[in-house]
Amino acid sequence: MKLLDRFHEALGRKLLRDFDRLDDRDAKNRHGLLAGWVSIAVILTLFTVKMTLGIMAGSVAVVADAFHLLTHLANAVVLVISFWIASRPPTIRTPFGHGRMEYVAPLVMSIILFVSGFQIGGRAGRQIIEPDAVLFWPALPWILFFTVLVKIWLAQFVRFLGRRVDSEAIEAIAVHHQIDFLITLSVIAALILEHLFRRPEIDGYMGIAVTLSLFYAGFSHGKEAVIPLLGRAPTREMIRKIRETARGTEGVEDVHEIIVHDYGSMHLISLHAEIPEKLGPEKMHSIAERLEAALRREYHGEVVCHTDPLLDFTPEIQGIEALFRETLSWVPGIEDYHDFRVVGDSPGKIIIVADIDVAKDIPEAKFGEIASGLETRLKSVIPNLSYCTFYVTPKFAY
Repeated sequence: MKLLDRFHEALGRKLLRDFDRLDDRDAKNRHGLLAGWVSIAVILTLFTVKMTLGIMAGSVAVVADAFHLLTHLANAVVLVISFWIASRPPTIRTPFGHGRMEYVAPLVMSIILFVSGFQIGGRAGRQIIEPDAVLFWPALPWILFFTVLVKIWLAQFVRFLGRRVDSEAIEAIAVHHQIDFLITLSVIAALILEHLFRRPEIDGYMGIAVTLSLFYAGFSHGKEAVIPLLGRAPTREMIRKIRETARGTEGVEDVHEIIVHDYGSMHLISLHAEIPEKLGPEKMHSIAERLEAALRREYHGEVVCHTDPLLDFTPEIQGIEALFRETLSWVPGIEDYHDFRVVGDSPGKIIIVADIDVAKDIPEAKFGEIASGLETRLKSVIPNLSYCTFYVTPKFAY
């Protein structure tokens, strides 16, 4: 596999300018366009070969396999158009660019797969009910097997490009190529069995199998395309790296309420940085700007950093926080807290302010009930507590 990757790398450098530049916004678009154009060239060649063989043999399965290639051709065309649009600069109406077109591509691909499945399924059904003889000759399965080898290589090359730039749209094309060569292997087996047992309806049954694979692929990629369009949660690895970068910035103790918007070619990130209040407003602002710059370099997007001042707690406030922390363990569903503050209300009375994190499986409708329950318990252990102000961290913040 390493030898194949070296070949793919050499070919990529030959076909793609700036192949080694992966740190700019256009890297994903360049790789997507290359994957699309190479796929189009290879698929057109294989379609011509398979369609000719299918017509000569009178095989519905081979013709269906050729039409299955047309769906991949359409997918590749959609990929090229999508990345071409995604490479366009932002406009007044689309200030975040066109990167999310990358996620539209798999959705269009899934629709094409469903439509093709219905067409091929109808032809296969007719072959089962009214089977026509299939012309078989010894070279036929070998020629089809050669197309399998070509498709295996194409799937590996496209996947190599997709993984280099972490693109779901490119890797979706690779999966389609992989499904296709598996289908072709099945078609070859059906042709051989049909020839040995003189049962032409096997050709129709194989056409139905191709149809089912199309439906499955259409459903899978349609589902994966909708999630990022609706707003996908960032990966744990991404959140970990953001925290790591933040804690590595001098003056930042920790971060919370990380929110990430994925626009395909860029990310919009907001977060709260915990910085000691004693540093003063000017120093705190400077630290926040350094953190924003570090995250912009890493994620090629825009970053907004809110500063949360860390107070020097007196022994009295530390005791109140210890009671608060202990009480949290009594309330089901609460996992953590941050931004804890104690505010004076009137002589002898205090107000507790804090942000609380609840389990991700708790619906938002229960947030108020949880906050109210926590306040009730706190009033039973802190006699001079006037009231509490709690903010429950939303599900999209980390």
